[in-house]
Amino acid sequence: MTPLKLALVTRRYPPLIGGAEKVLSYLAFALAAEGAEVTILTSNVAGLDLPVTEVHAIGLSPNTSLRALHSSGRLTVVRLSTSPLRFWGTWCYMRALQQWFRSNYVDLAYVSMLKHDAYSVIGTGKRLHFPVVLRPEGAGATGDIAWQSHDNFGRLIGERCRQATAFVAISTPIKHELQAAWHSGTMRPLWLRRGVKQTLAEPRIETISNGVPIPEIPWQRRANWHSAPRAIFVGRLAREKGLDILLNAWPAVRAVYTNARLILLGAGPLRPTLEAHARKLNMTVGPGESIELRGATADPTAMVREADLFILPSREEGMSVALLEAMALGIPLVASSIPGNQQLIEDFKHGRLAPPEDPAALSRTIIDQWRDFDTASYMGRAARNRVNQTFSIQKMAQEHLALFEKILNYSRRAQA
Repeated sequence: MTPLKLALVTRRYPPLIGGAEKVLSYLAFALAAEGAEVTILTSNVAGLDLPVTEVHAIGLSPNTSLRALHSSGRLTVVRLSTSPLRFWGTWCYMRALQQWFRSNYVDLAYVSMLKHDAYSVIGTGKRLHFPVVLRPEGAGATGDIAWQSHDNFGRLIGERCRQATAFVAISTPIKHELQAAWHSGTMRPLWLRRGVKQTLAEPRIETISNGVPIPEIPWQRRANWHSAPRAIFVGRLAREKGLDILLNAWPAVRAVYTNARLILLGAGPLRPTLEAHARKLNMTVGPGESIELRGATADPTAMVREADLFILPSREEGMSVALLEAMALGIPLVASSIPGNQQLIEDFKHGRLAPPEDPAALSRTIIDQWRDFDTASYMGRAARNRVNQTFSIQKMAQEHLALFEKILNYSRRAQA
């Protein structure tokens, strides 16, 4: 059978790394491994000296679907022209997206974030008659729906987004936000908001959880870990990650484990603030010190393997890729008990959950994990099994393909 031709659209893509970018790259390779012809459309970032086009031949996975048995997957990364100038660069990128779709056939487009990319692709999809599926990447104050409420063009983009064929919600909070936006009027058609007495069904929202690869070799406990235990955070250094709470909790941890080290792995606008805050708490900052800010890395797995605890103290999460990757490794972990994390972790079963905004509770939970490290390690293995069963990248890809096939089958029947 002819393989599906899919376009995955994301403004940022590796080597620019964030949770959304990483999971889209995982998904792209997994869809190609299932036999699809996948094109990643992203922006060409000045100064990185990246090829405009990359083509990867992908072998089929052992669990490939019947649809893909007679095809070979292929992944192409296309970096579209843009500009470093803020508004001009966005316009150039949107225009380049439109031009690419006019010159290349696709069965379906899948867009990360409800922003300018979505506006451009939905408009082009309407003209060229291909379905468009949107994927919000976050919830809460930093989520896509919140962004539409305060961006200069957010309302206009929200109006366009309601014309999407379907939405994929990676978590229950994101699904609830999409439903609330629809019922409140944010994403409803203008004619319906003006009081015309007609009803319109909710848009199709499919819940498909994020997925990550499962490392063949799990995390292993370090010998003599207790003499200088290491905790690690992986992610963007931004307010929503709750790193100020973690720093406030760290002196109490150091009072029990005097040689404990906290490694913050990532980049972001809060780095200078975090360094200053750590010093105000009389914590030493630097390589081998109480707190280390290591910067961003494309592959944090090696450093996580060398740690003795993974910590995610976030205030808000859609579905954290960093947390899923830590679970897939099997390292003991502590996370804040916010809805996005509660979807992944059952307290005392897969790891420990601590109340958000509570440094004292967070420090107690970290100490408890290290005091009973055998139990913490057992919970880490349970977390790895959970990811293998429920949140693998293969499962995520197959669920997406099932959704795309349903949409395309409906479109074919409607056009017949």
